[in-house]
Amino acid sequence: MHVILRAAAVMLTGGLLACPDSQQSDQPDGGAAAPGRHVILDAGWGEAAQRLHAVAEVERNGGSITVPNRDGSTTRIVSRLDDGVRIVQYYNNQSSLPVLTTRSVGDDTTHWGDYDEDSRPDYRYDRSVDDAGVLLQVWLEDTDLDGEYDRRRTQRGARGELRVIRERLTAFDGGSPAWRVESDVVLPANRPHPEEKAATWNADSQCDRMAGFPSDLRSTTTVAALPGVRIVDGAGPGACSVEQTRKLVAALEQLPSKAECLAAVNTKLATMLKAAITNGDIPTHIACGGQCPGIRASSDLGPPTVLDQLRFGPYRINIAPYVLDDSVGLARTILHELLHWSAGLEHDEDDNGTDQVWSCSRYCSSCTLGGFGGGDPAADCSRCADGNKRLTCGSKYVVTAMAGCESFSASVHYEVDPVLTTCRLTDTSFARCSTCEVSHWSYCDGRPVPVPVSYPTGYITGYRCCLGCHLGEVRRSCATVPPLPLEATTCSLPAACGTL
Repeated sequence: MHVILRAAAVMLTGGLLACPDSQQSDQPDGGAAAPGRHVILDAGWGEAAQRLHAVAEVERNGGSITVPNRDGSTTRIVSRLDDGVRIVQYYNNQSSLPVLTTRSVGDDTTHWGDYDEDSRPDYRYDRSVDDAGVLLQVWLEDTDLDGEYDRRRTQRGARGELRVIRERLTAFDGGSPAWRVESDVVLPANRPHPEEKAATWNADSQCDRMAGFPSDLRSTTTVAALPGVRIVDGAGPGACSVEQTRKLVAALEQLPSKAECLAAVNTKLATMLKAAITNGDIPTHIACGGQCPGIRASSDLGPPTVLDQLRFGPYRINIAPYVLDDSVGLARTILHELLHWSAGLEHDEDDNGTDQVWSCSRYCSSCTLGGFGGGDPAADCSRCADGNKRLTCGSKYVVTAMAGCESFSASVHYEVDPVLTTCRLTDTSFARCSTCEVSHWSYCDGRPVPVPVSYPTGYITGYRCCLGCHLGEVRRSCATVPPLPLEATTCSLPAACGTL
């Protein structure tokens, strides 16, 4: 009779212990059963990890806790359980209005975000399982903060086939606004995307993203502070060697600090990440068997649910062995894949390395410039952040062109030199400019800063000069207008990374 060493519930300070909890007889064909064991390393218990678990305890079991953020602010978390329904609310500093409220029953979850604290939700996320047992996720966002959702993303499926529908709220011919489909695509779940700028991976190669992932998951190692993440180790194909496991453990020990970085700019993503990595009931498994050229890692798309784990088996993250040779890149890649798994976010079809998953993983990895789409930490911060946190990444006053600006040029006619707002028809007759150069405040990723009541398009807009006319000619060239001052932007590396 052979003893199989499995999940250990005993930890020793500064060491590890694996304890047998069951026995298994020899195989029917006379061969011996392969040994397996789950080792829990008493590691990773820094201050960030202790805060992480204190928050998780409140979120799961009720109560309240106030935690510091890296920008000097605080977040107060209040949780309660009502007949199996878990409600958690997150407050900025001493505010009486929550910026995020979550409601969870089993695998079903709803999030409401009120970023500007005006009692009107700016964000909503719903996760449920439909009648066919397929995971359904819906994201709604009010991008111009006017009190009405104007973007909707629906994602059906997780592992297996994935359908993603993107819609925009649009008014047709003066009628009531209605949802207009911008894209509707069916994709293999969590397609591998090259993270290297000069990747050799070809989308037509059909490389199996999980090729090389070990079939035997019985030998694993876990950092005690992160029970939701297991490293598949041992001597089998695709399993991580002793040295590879050591490097992964070192990278995972940084994860609580990265989660705090994420919480400082994006409460909703941080909430999902922290819940997943501290829950040992639905873990993900990291192995070192990635084989696709140009692909650093691939993961099973989440968010983790009991039903999906029963239907498809354990969640997996397959890392290419060469990634483990770069400690900074490894930590960034792990955070990237864990965001896919914990939050269920898939890359866009035309992925260019600048979506929320890419940006958050770079920003919370010491604002690294590396990786596919990298190079602008302030923009990464802005793309990663919740609506109420984007300005903490900096801002910039930018110049852009506006078409159809006749009414706008008329509105500023008495504030701006008329020579800049009109076109010459004759020496004594003039017309309004049809295209003009305007300036406005934007986030560091280029998106305008919305102000719901401002004219003309929901953004603070300043008139600069005339670019074109339907009739006549421009009276004064924009080349004569002074450029914006250099101090008009705070989007710089220190502004974005000053608290990391």
